[in-house]
Amino acid sequence: MKQRSVQRGVQTPNDLRKPGSGPTLGKVAKMPGYGRRGTRRRRNHDDDYLMQRQQQRGTRVAVWFIGIGLVTVVALCASFKFWVYPLLQGENRPTESLRVAAEAKVKVASKFKSPSREEALALVKKAIGLRKAEEVEQVIRTGSASALEVVGFLEAMQAEDGDITKYIWMRSVDKNGLLLEGVLVNFGKADNVKRRIAFLTPDAKGVWKLDFEAFARRVEPSWKALLEEGAESGVVRVYAAKDTYFNGPFREEQNWVAYKLVTPDTEDVLVGYCKAGSAQNRAMEMLWQHGEVAMARVTLEIHHPEKSAGAERTQFEISRVLAEDWVLAEKPFEEGL
Repeated sequence: MKQRSVQRGVQTPNDLRKPGSGPTLGKVAKMPGYGRRGTRRRRNHDDDYLMQRQQQRGTRVAVWFIGIGLVTVVALCASFKFWVYPLLQGENRPTESLRVAAEAKVKVASKFKSPSREEALALVKKAIGLRKAEEVEQVIRTGSASALEVVGFLEAMQAEDGDITKYIWMRSVDKNGLLLEGVLVNFGKADNVKRRIAFLTPDAKGVWKLDFEAFARRVEPSWKALLEEGAESGVVRVYAAKDTYFNGPFREEQNWVAYKLVTPDTEDVLVGYCKAGSAQNRAMEMLWQHGEVAMARVTLEIHHPEKSAGAERTQFEISRVLAEDWVLAEKPFEEGL
């Protein structure tokens, strides 16, 4: 083989360089994928999108906080305007009548010391055991009854109600602006227990006495006269509860408010009606102002509607609310509101 043919296929870097030029790497092929949209560029795009979402979420949270803050400020301003400010200005003070009643109760309570449990029980036992008319005024507040009527009732009470089995001290049960101490008296056996409430109240000199009319649940005229003999009106001591029975002359529900009236002294259930919005209606609603019981004791003046109106014999209109409980004060309960 000739030496010249071998040298033709071999080139050295020096053979490719021109005089005065520097060394080069020569022709280099590009790497696969160079210049295309690659993974790095997609990652940058996703980061921008997430950042935009976070900014939007942050904006929404800020808007919510601002909205809640504004609502809170408005609520505080409204509370100040309608509650705090009127209190500071004295616009929400109790009415004059309630203030006077409260002051009267405090005066009575501070003027006369209440009897202890033992003193209250002893006084009730002494009053119930009286059988002499001349001793009645010493321990009993008779009201419209005479001393002879009181003694006659006490003598007949045992035959009517049975033997006394228990005395239960009820402590203070102040109503009608009066200072009252109560003792529950149980009669009869366990299967037929009857009860009466002995209310004690001080007289003008501070002497505590049993209120006879409340203890006897005195009714004028009698229940027989009111329900059977056609008496037009009467004063009754009853338990009252709200009712929804509207019939006869009281069928217009928008004009009347109904109350169920019951008493242990008759099996009949009465319904008493007040004109909606009347003084009697307001007084009756005050019986449940503290939401204590479903049935409340009350003393009422009631009357039958005219016979031509078609009322049932147990339907009555409440003409006056005399007492919040069964003890009468100097002023009717409805007039003190």
